[in-house]
Amino acid sequence: MRWTTLFSLTIALTIWASVGQAEQPSATTRNRADTVFYTVSAGDNLGSIALRFGVGVGEVKAWNDLEDDDLEPGRELIVKSEEKVKRPTPARALPVIHVIKRGDTFESVAKKYKVSIKQIQKWNRKTNPRKLQIGQQIRLQIPGRDGKSASYGKANRGRLYNGVAMQSIPGMRVRNVARAYGTRRVIQLLEASAYDLRARWPDAPDVEIGDISFRSGGRMRPHKSHQAGRDIDISYYHRGNVETGFREMDSETFDAAKNWHVFKTLMDTGEVEYIFVDYRLQKILFEYASSIGYSAEELAPVLQYPASAQSNGAVIRHARGHDNHWHIRFKCGPDDKQCR
Repeated sequence: MRWTTLFSLTIALTIWASVGQAEQPSATTRNRADTVFYTVSAGDNLGSIALRFGVGVGEVKAWNDLEDDDLEPGRELIVKSEEKVKRPTPARALPVIHVIKRGDTFESVAKKYKVSIKQIQKWNRKTNPRKLQIGQQIRLQIPGRDGKSASYGKANRGRLYNGVAMQSIPGMRVRNVARAYGTRRVIQLLEASAYDLRARWPDAPDVEIGDISFRSGGRMRPHKSHQAGRDIDISYYHRGNVETGFREMDSETFDAAKNWHVFKTLMDTGEVEYIFVDYRLQKILFEYASSIGYSAEELAPVLQYPASAQSNGAVIRHARGHDNHWHIRFKCGPDDKQCR
């Protein structure tokens, strides 16, 4: 009798546990051919899902015919679908054949096609630049010939191919679209971070997007960087949900919770190279992160503070002039073949 009762109780507990799991579905994915499905879990939003799978919020909405931003836990979403993405351009970059004309040099050809002399030499190792002949052909692998946006060269000496304009969206206001072009990957990351933060703090003010790059990159005064579509200036979140634009921050105005969340969310994608934040504001971030459970060891690779403002190794580091906005630099992406 005792064993029968225990056996019945075990079955009852198993059934109860399975019912509880059905009510709160866990985050799961499944693949079918070239499509990836994801089951929405409690706490998910369009922004966090887009960041998790490295896609755009607009793509997730289009793949699933979503008219609004609300997601119910338990719903299965398409989060990657190559068959639904139209690719009107070639699948890979095609070489450009340049025919040498009178007066051509490697330098003039490099300037015309916005590439470096070293790259031309690499693509044409058997060609002597001092003995170019009229009618001679040289090959060039021009970034962006496949239609994909690409960051080329260094952040402070580069170009942008097939740049995508950042548009104002709920949560982000673009100051000047003409100066707000980036690679498609960078724009998607920014948009997803805005969707994610607005979903968690619906009353959060819009942040202001300052300079990114020109449509084709290149020198953007007064900056040394912002040349290759991977650098962005963004205003901080102000305490009390005040919309401020670029305004100098201190301990009374700096919203540590929101600023920390957006920094950490973007860093967790693995796509961030640096975030420049004034050292005094890093102290506020350090104290906030410590208060929510992060240890000094966990924060060491994230925040420069409390080490010296000249120290290296952390993602978030000091740079002069970043007390009224922060600057994020994204890493080179998979389509940025000649990015450094």
